[in-house]
Amino acid sequence: MSARSLRTAIAFGLVLCLASCASIQARMFPKHLVYYVRNVTVIADARMPLDLISGVDARVSAAIAATQPPPGAERVVLMVKIDRLDHGEGARRRMERAHFTVTVTSVETGEPVAEGKYVVNASTDDPRFARGALAEEIASRIRSDFSLVHPTVRIVPAPRMTSTRLKSDPEVAIRPTPRVAPIASATPKVMPPAPQAAPASAPTPPKPAPVEMVAPPVLPVTSGDKSAYPDQPARPVAQMKPATTVDQGARGAVRLGGGCDPAASEDCLTIKP
Repeated sequence: MSARSLRTAIAFGLVLCLASCASIQARMFPKHLVYYVRNVTVIADARMPLDLISGVDARVSAAIAATQPPPGAERVVLMVKIDRLDHGEGARRRMERAHFTVTVTSVETGEPVAEGKYVVNASTDDPRFARGALAEEIASRIRSDFSLVHPTVRIVPAPRMTSTRLKSDPEVAIRPTPRVAPIASATPKVMPPAPQAAPASAPTPPKPAPVEMVAPPVLPVTSGDKSAYPDQPARPVAQMKPATTVDQGARGAVRLGGGCDPAASEDCLTIKP
């Protein structure tokens, strides 16, 4: 009996431990609020930097525009109030820390439905980027708690500018030419003369009738004396005799001198002094 009671007590203690752990986890990680956020307003006192206020407003507004409205959610507006700025503790003592409050107001009733206080730290201590990093941390916390979508940022590179100036050349300061307003002259405007009607032209005389031109006299052509230039008779076309070749049995001889025939005299080809 004692053993059974001991097991029951141990089991009951484990159940209590699990229940306490679940409650602690619920407090550490609260459930995200689901609202149909329509608009956001960021306010602060005069001591807060203006770039921080405008940065938070621009980031949260972009997230609201990129989020699809959840079906059946209550329509609300957010009011973000930046309470104060200070520095962190320990390793974050050189980084800025922001304390802000978010109030959720219903659009239908105009009454606040939720309120939360937050503390965030900047991710850098560089003075050039500290305000932008702090604004991003505030907007990130609001997006996380109200189920807003992180907007997509498109970075467009700047166009390259080609310069023909050498590094050794001195820079030339370009000063814009001031525009001088034209001085109104006191001279009265001269009105153009009114158009006048053209005087009536005199009647033009009628054109003379065309006169037929007389043809020049044609002299008869007299033929000259044909007897002085008698006509030449046409020459008859000579009949071409068919040529004969060696293949057809033709014979030829070369005769040197007037009365020398090599066929009849043997000494015809002999060179004579």
